[in-house]
Amino acid sequence: MKDNIRLVMEETGCDEGQAIVALESCDYNISKAISKIFDLLRDIVVLKGKFRTFENHLYGMLTIAVDIKHNRLLRTKVLVTYNPKVYETDLSQNWYEYEKKLYTARLISGSIPDTTLNLENTIVNKVTGEYKDSFFSAIKENNIMETVDILEDILTGVIKTQSINFEISSEHLNLSQFKKISDQDFRQQMEFNFIHFNLGNSEPLLIDVLPLSDGNPSIKAGSLLPGDEIFVFINDQRDIARYLSGLLGGRNASGNVALPAKVQSVVRDNSGANIVVRLAIGVIGRTVMPEKIPIKVLSLVRRKGIVNYLIFNFYLILSRIMEKIRREQIIS
Repeated sequence: MKDNIRLVMEETGCDEGQAIVALESCDYNISKAISKIFDLLRDIVVLKGKFRTFENHLYGMLTIAVDIKHNRLLRTKVLVTYNPKVYETDLSQNWYEYEKKLYTARLISGSIPDTTLNLENTIVNKVTGEYKDSFFSAIKENNIMETVDILEDILTGVIKTQSINFEISSEHLNLSQFKKISDQDFRQQMEFNFIHFNLGNSEPLLIDVLPLSDGNPSIKAGSLLPGDEIFVFINDQRDIARYLSGLLGGRNASGNVALPAKVQSVVRDNSGANIVVRLAIGVIGRTVMPEKIPIKVLSLVRRKGIVNYLIFNFYLILSRIMEKIRREQIIS
C-alpha cells in the first residue's frame, strides 16, 4: 500500500492525503488513481487581463497560467497594440477563448510586435525572478490588487508609462482541464488565427528559412517531394518575420528553434534545390539548398515507383551508417 501511495505521489506531485483519496476511489488501481489525481487537483490558475495606458494610448491583453502547488509558470501570452477595440474583450469568457482572441489581435492592424515580445519575455523573467515569492503568494490568496500592482510595476518599465488601467480575472482549473486544451497541436491553433492575418497583399508572405541538416533520418535535399515534412529554422531578419517566428514557436529565450513544416514544392535548377515549405495559412518559407546536402525529415510521403522507393531506402540506410560512423569517431 505504501509503495502504491509513493508511486502516485511521484507520478503526479500530489501529497500523501490526495494519493490515498485517489487510490481508495479507484479500488487501489494505480493507473486509474493517477488519472483521478489530475481531476482532483485544482492547482492551475489562469489570469486573464487587459490594460490601457493614458499617456501613450496603448492597449493590451495577457494570459498567465501558473501551477500554484509547485510555484511554476506554465505559459504567458501578451499583446500590446494601438487598437482600442481589444480593451472591449470580455474577461468572463473561457480562458482559452480569451487567449485565441489575444492571438488574433496580435495579427491585425495596430499590433506592436517588438514591444509585445519584449513585454512577454520581461513578465516571464520577473515573475520567475525578483517577483516570484510575492506573485505566487498573491495568486494563492486570490489577492487581485497585489497581483495588479506587481504586473503594473513590470509593465511600466517596458511600455514607458506612469498610468495604467488594469482589469484582471482568474480561472481555477484542474490539471486535466488545462492539459486537454494546452496539449492540442499549437500549429493547428495558429492555422486558425492566420486566416485573419492580411498584409494587404493577395500573395502569401514569403519568409527565408534554413532546413535542419543535422540528425536522422535524413534525405538529400534534391530528393525531397511535396508532402514531406522537415525541420526548418526561420532565419529571416525582417521585423515581421521575427514576430511571426515568435508566434509560431520558432524562438525562445535561448535563440531560434527548429519548426516542423511540410514541403509545398521542390524545383531543381542550376542554383540547387529551391524548397518551399508551408508554415501557416498565408505564410510560406523558402530556401535554396545544394541538392546533395542531407535534410533531417520528420515524415515522408509514400514514394511511388521502384526507383523512388530504392532511392528513398538507400538514403535512409546511408544516413544510419554515417551516424554510426560519426558516433564511433566521437567515442574513439
